[in-house]
Amino acid sequence: MRYGDASTVLTGRGFGRGAAAAAGSSAPLSASLAGGCPTLGAFVDNWLVFMDPPRHTAVRAVVADCLAQRIQEGLAERARDIVGELVADLADNSRIELVGDYATVVPMLVILEALGVPRTDWTWMCGRTAALQQASTFRPGNRAQRLAAAEDAAHDFDEYFRRILSSRRRAPGNDLISALVAASWSDGEGADDLLVATCVHLLASGNETMRTALSKIVLLLLRHANLLDRLLDQPRLVPAAVDELIRFDSPAQMVTRWAYRDACVGGRDIHRGDKVTVVLGSANRDPASFPDPDVIRLDRRNRRHCGFGMGIHYCLGSALGRMETEIGVGAIVKLLPRLRIDGEQLVYGEDLIFHGPLELWLRRV
Repeated sequence: MRYGDASTVLTGRGFGRGAAAAAGSSAPLSASLAGGCPTLGAFVDNWLVFMDPPRHTAVRAVVADCLAQRIQEGLAERARDIVGELVADLADNSRIELVGDYATVVPMLVILEALGVPRTDWTWMCGRTAALQQASTFRPGNRAQRLAAAEDAAHDFDEYFRRILSSRRRAPGNDLISALVAASWSDGEGADDLLVATCVHLLASGNETMRTALSKIVLLLLRHANLLDRLLDQPRLVPAAVDELIRFDSPAQMVTRWAYRDACVGGRDIHRGDKVTVVLGSANRDPASFPDPDVIRLDRRNRRHCGFGMGIHYCLGSALGRMETEIGVGAIVKLLPRLRIDGEQLVYGEDLIFHGPLELWLRRV
């Protein structure tokens, strides 16, 4: 639960992402899924977040290079345009449901812009992404039903992105998918299964993380009027505020690893094959690493929180996530002085990883 313990698990070679590997087996991760999920299983086996070195190292290098290239080619300017349009549409509304009308839309439209996917598909993408995320083991409900919903969504995404890949091979564009198709992959890693899974992973993981981050940051700003006033007076402080607020209330609260060898963490004996849950939200409130951890401080010197993870699985899309969150927060703060939380009780999603409100209704005052 402490920052040092999180660092030991997330950066140490004695822990990894494969339950089978921890048990001494070479079975793919998809083998742990219930039967009847072939497409979802193919995604899982090709998602970077579930890979270990050396495959993880090779795949991450290519995807990171392609993503950085796209960001450098004017994606920030397009993101500002997208966010500006959304804020303008909301400006005259007497009531706003921030999660559905803004926090969900911003990251989805930005990643679609990066991928080169039609913006008109965003509503369909949101629905399919929500269904795909039902596969998480950290959500309640009937496991078989949730896996079936996720498999249906995976099948739809598989068909969708294979069509996109075919079109990019015929006519490459200035987008992330074209860059991935044209990249130099080692050992045949650029096969379509990996390319499709990578597109879906970038779409799904970034959307949920940034939706939660934006929602919670707006909630905190509404509850800390002095901080909101500072950002309105000094917009240059938005990047520092976003960083500190992500530390203060991390969008992703937990990650898991499997022990590949016996170890001792935080005074507890860990045995090979054990599943270890790292609570990022707790590590980010460790007073040994962050003095006055329950206070929001924009002048905090230690910025090395684990809101985006740590180690080799440090969020690949962190640069994109920070960019769109800073732009999203910088634009919406202009509306917040005229808005108040509408309702006394917020309902949060039943998810142990992504901790955020399902809805955040705001009313004009």
